[in-house]
Amino acid sequence: KTFQALRILVNGELRSVEALLAAAEQLLRPGGLLSIITFHSLEDDLVRRKVRGDNVARGLQGRSRGDFLPAGGREGLRPSASEISSNPRSRSARLRVAVRAGPRQEPSIQ
Repeated sequence: KTFQALRILVNGELRSVEALLAAAEQLLRPGGLLSIITFHSLEDDLVRRKVRGDNVARGLQGRSRGDFLPAGGREGLRPSASEISSNPRSRSARLRVAVRAGPRQEPSIQ
């Protein structure tokens, strides 16, 4: 655990995940898919909060233009037992998928 914490700090892994999420918000068009595989809980927490929406995390109602909507289940996708037996390192992996939401549009009556 100590080595992992040092590696995360020295490599700036969490800053990289935050930068990726910010870039995805700017680069993906509404309806675009964001798929991220995380390998430890600190990464997963960052991604989970972004996928669930910053407004939801703050307890606010509504969504802003840059939010993502979960598309892979609430808990993300975990490797199968056969995958873990053939690749033990995959046991901590989690795939989170989200759809880039668009601006909320009011219905127009014409």
